[in-house]
Amino acid sequence: MLFTEDISDAPESELVCYCSGVTKGDILSAKRGGAVTLEDIKKATGACTLGRCRETNPRGR
Repeated sequence: MLFTEDISDAPESELVCYCSGVTKGDILSAKRGGAVTLEDIKKATGACTLGRCRETNPRGR
């Protein structure tokens, strides 16, 4: 995942990983389910697994 802006105020529907369609809400849900590390979150959500975020994210983040 490539982060270049703060999304803390973004709605839970905000896409974070365009490749896998993972939203901020999905990440928060993974954290509530016990995910602690980035690896935990990636495993729980499928985020950051396809490696095409720069190509598929219209904001380039």
